[in-house]
Parts: sequence; C-alpha cells; structure tokens
Amino acid sequence: MLLPLSIAACRDSSVASYRIPKEIDAASPEATATTQPAAPNRETAEAVVVKSEGADLAWTAPVQWKSNPGSAMRKGSYIITGENAATADLAITAFPGDVGGDLANVNRWRGQLGLEPITAADLPAALTSIEGAGVPISLVDVANGAQRLLAAMVSFNGSTWFFKLTGPDAFVASTKPDFIAFLQTVRVPAANPHASANPPAASSPAPTPAMPARGSLANTEVTKAAGPGLRWSAPAHWHEKPVSAMRKGSYSIDGDGGAIADVSITAFPGDVGGELANVNRWRGQLQLPPLADADLSSAVTHREQNSLHLTLVDFSDSVSANGSRMLGAIVPYDGATWFFKITGPDALVAREKPAFLEFLQTLQTP
Repeated sequence: MLLPLSIAACRDSSVASYRIPKEIDAASPEATATTQPAAPNRETAEAVVVKSEGADLAWTAPVQWKSNPGSAMRKGSYIITGENAATADLAITAFPGDVGGDLANVNRWRGQLGLEPITAADLPAALTSIEGAGVPISLVDVANGAQRLLAAMVSFNGSTWFFKLTGPDAFVASTKPDFIAFLQTVRVPAANPHASANPPAASSPAPTPAMPARGSLANTEVTKAAGPGLRWSAPAHWHEKPVSAMRKGSYSIDGDGGAIADVSITAFPGDVGGELANVNRWRGQLQLPPLADADLSSAVTHREQNSLHLTLVDFSDSVSANGSRMLGAIVPYDGATWFFKITGPDALVAREKPAFLEFLQTLQTP
C-alpha cells in the first residue's frame, strides 16, 4: 500500500505530492515479507544499518538510548527516557529525492505541531548547519510550548534522510546537545560501494571515517573535575547530581519556594556549529528569537583566563510566565568545545550569577 504525502511548499496554494511506502508495524502479518532491521549492539551502541539498495548511512547512538523494533519505513528507531518518566521518540527514515525541498519539509514539521508555515525568506533562520562525520546536515528546531521537534535532513545518494526527535518541549530541549552529538556521528560506511560520488582509486581504499574521540561521550568516564579534560571547583552550596552519558558534570541549586536551577557541563568535538549557532541554540531553549551575525558581539562577553578563552552569555525570557534565565560559557579546548550552563527561574539564576562567574574562574587545564 502507498500512502500519499502532501507537503505544502510555502504560504501560497502550490502543493507538491509524493508517494512514500506505508509504515508497517513490525508485529503485523504484513511485515512477514519484509526484512526487519536487527537490534543494535548494546555494548557499542552501534546502529545496525538497514540496507536499501546498497546506499545507507551509519551512525552511533548513545548506550542509554533504547532501540525500538524497526519497521518497513524506519531505518532506525530509539526511545530516549528522562526524569519523571519523560520520553522522546527518535525516528530515522529515508525517501527518494528531496521530498519537496527544505521549505516543504520544515513546514510539514511545523504543521505537525500546529504552527503556521514559514516563507522562503524565513527559511535560513530556521536551519542550523551541522557537520557530521563528513556528511553535511541541516537541523530544524520547532516547538509549540507543549511539544518540541528536532529534525535533521541529510542528502545522500539521491535520497533525503530524516533524523527526527519528538517529545515534551522541556525534555527534548534538554536532550538537544545529546542529539547534536549523535548527529555528528552520522557517516557514510566505507564498505558502501555508493558511498562517494568520487570514490578513491582501487589501490587506495577509502578509510573508515574516524569517530569522535570524545564527541558522543557515550562511554566517557570523565565525570569529575579531577578527571581528564578541564578541571573546576564548584561552590559548596551546589548539590552534585549523578552525571549522564553526555554530562561531564551536573549540579542543582536550591532557591526560595522550592525553586531549582540546573547546572550542566558538557563537551563535544569541534566547534559544534560555531559561536553564533551555539548562542542561538541556547536562545531557542528560552523561546527567544535567533540573533543575526551582526548582533552577536553585543550579546556575548569574552574573557581570557588560565590559558582559556571564554564566551559568556546571559539570556532571560521576561515575556513568559515562567521567567526563565540562562547563564552560559562556551570554552574551546583541545579540539572540542565545552559548555557550562546554568538554567532556572530568573530570580534564582540572577542570585547565582556571582557564584557562577566565580566558578568559571576556577576552570583550569590538566
């Protein structure tokens, strides 16, 4: 069976129609004639790539992401769980062609969240470029206040791949750094005969793309300040929390009336899209509009200390009833970018700003 997929390309009435395979549940009788993807190796968290005409991508998922049984449509499927039983769904699919183009795909996802479509003029601000392991990726982040959708588009071998994460707004926003790190592992398998439009000569076999040494953080043991990487000393009134696979450090701060602020310390390979992309990613977490390149210098503060270069930000959402605030520091070090971030109610984060700045002054290289 084929299911029509209609995608609105922009605000006008022009509609492009595509036909894609109907997704068949793995447990249904219809699935018996379809080869289902095997479960990933939980020890390495290496995704098993479902073969599709010999031209597929590969990736590495964090070990704490739970794989779902595959379907005829999905190339990969994961469930991500968080605190208070929060869950998000990650679907990996691929379709021939461009499926209507970037604008149509973005507006399709916006429509799924009940949001108005954007125009072609709005599209550049809606996309963030990310470099995978040699694979260019465009990332979209849309939210309606209750649900959030992170979606990445990858053009490869005449098809478009979609990596889509959906779930509760706050939980998906908190998972975004992990999702970006996951996207940076997306790569073309060296054994794929269609892996490159310009394959090397037979005498020079293509090397396996190098995986980020510290990027996915799926198996890193660096959870304490005394471990490899940067070192720091946290204020005594910050409560240390168990770290996740992605966090180098994690703390909570108590405020009046049960208010709580969260401190996260993460690190990812490379520049994670550059300073502007990282600043706008944080602004998006507070539902603030992105900055243009010309506005960046007035929104950040630079500091040099202990042989480290720090980019500091202070954003607040004064419009919403929640009144959230974020203090952050971006610190390049040893081929990676470290992120130090405190988020919580405006008043509490404002109270903690002097302590956060003093905390940053303790940062040191090994």
